[in-house]
Amino acid sequence: MDFFEKNLSVIAGQQPDLAERLLGSNPSAQAVIQTSRSGLPSLLVGQNRLTSSVDPLEEGLALARSLEPGPVVALGFGLGYHLEPLAQAGRQVLVWEPDISLLRFALGARDMGAWLHYCKIIIEINELPDIRSWRPFIPRAVERLYYSQASVLKRLCQLQPDNRSPRPAEPKVLIIPPLLGGTLDPAYWCAQAMNDLGCQVRVVPIEKMAPLYRHFQSIRHPRAAQVQSSMIHFLGELALLEAEEFAPHLVLALAQAPLSRETVEKMKLLDLKTAFWFMEDFHQMSYYAQIAAHYDFFFYIQGKEIEERLERLGANGHFLPVAAHPPCHRPLALSPARQDELGATIGFMGAGYPNRVRILGRLVQVGLPLTIWGSDWPANSPLSRVLREDRYITSREIVEFYNACEIVLNLHSSPRASAPVGSADFINPRTFEVPACGAFQLVDKVSGLEKFFILEEELATFSSEEELMEKARFYLERPTLRAAMAARARQKVLSQHTYYHRMERLLDICLGPGDQVWQADSYDPINWLPFMAAHHQEGG
Repeated sequence: MDFFEKNLSVIAGQQPDLAERLLGSNPSAQAVIQTSRSGLPSLLVGQNRLTSSVDPLEEGLALARSLEPGPVVALGFGLGYHLEPLAQAGRQVLVWEPDISLLRFALGARDMGAWLHYCKIIIEINELPDIRSWRPFIPRAVERLYYSQASVLKRLCQLQPDNRSPRPAEPKVLIIPPLLGGTLDPAYWCAQAMNDLGCQVRVVPIEKMAPLYRHFQSIRHPRAAQVQSSMIHFLGELALLEAEEFAPHLVLALAQAPLSRETVEKMKLLDLKTAFWFMEDFHQMSYYAQIAAHYDFFFYIQGKEIEERLERLGANGHFLPVAAHPPCHRPLALSPARQDELGATIGFMGAGYPNRVRILGRLVQVGLPLTIWGSDWPANSPLSRVLREDRYITSREIVEFYNACEIVLNLHSSPRASAPVGSADFINPRTFEVPACGAFQLVDKVSGLEKFFILEEELATFSSEEELMEKARFYLERPTLRAAMAARARQKVLSQHTYYHRMERLLDICLGPGDQVWQADSYDPINWLPFMAAHHQEGG
């Protein structure tokens, strides 16, 4: 049974403008109603389950009971189970549902006439009143769906008094990077972002030991692994020594930072907070399970599955997606010679994962005008003739490459050759880095992408090999449209998805609320390499 008209009549009596907008909208194509074990409807949006599959009514009551007294501003309408007890209790309830199509869908799922008139619903952020004294109501399932909006709402509420201690005026942060790999540069981007956000930052320059580490890896001797393990132990002790000398408020380790569980526990005895940002795919990197619970805060880039695993491990998990760093990822004026060297009709930069080899190899054979830069591509394949450089590409070169392409292709990686287009459950860094460079992006439509961008207005997407070819031909013929979409995407990244925004959120979670919020136009658009070099020279 469809309850839309009945529920709409209630809304029309209180908010006629909203009722008119709902009439002109279509139900969300991503939403699905399933029957819970209790017999009540349950809501699934993509891979996000917004209501319990067991008893959504009881779940809603539990969520409502967790709120302190006072007016409530809720993010996400869901199916209203969490809103109903608040409305029936006479609480002042304001609901921000950013997706009108999802609201349209939900209103048809169940009869809400007995309580709906107690709630005011808004769609746009500019409809929010002054809510500085309101209680933010953001269930975790909703925060996964509306990550950016959740951050905004928490910031706007600014609860007084906050139940957490305020952030130190000039927090001291010690950053432990990995030895090598793709997350080394992001460690320094985090450092520069925190520095610009008012922190005293020290980076332990562990990557200086990378040549020695690689040398150990090349030795084929029975004791080589033992010696290598001793080296990792030494690096952990070095990080601990830095922590003892620097006395930071927070130690932040990033993917595969060489810290043992024992070292982390020793650091916590120094009366400091510890955090780890797991910037990798948990399907491929299982080490997170051994370390997550030992950190005070464990940040991850994927969705519900790893969240549930972390809960079972007893870890304090928080979703924190990757981002772009404007001092690095920015438009560049390339010389004619450099443009000729790097220029491509359709460019792809990345490693030769099995799914990419299969999909791109097939498309090149049927005429995709592709150029590839990156490492680990097979020598004998259809891709050999379009592979410009088969090596590790530096961050500076990556930015130049993005600036030189008419279309930058983004295909998320998978170790499975048979993985279909769009099957990844995370957003990769280039999704944000390409727009920050002012480049036009054609990206596979992975789950969750719609949380960050307006699809087909800021990014062009594809869900199959056939659609990739179709969209590539379409956009190559429309340079003006590409430029407009790229400009909108760049503005979105600069305003919401930089390492400044990510570090502000991380600091807020780990050290409490700060006095200032990062603004998109606040950074000085200089290269980040001098910052990195200065930290190397200072030994931290």
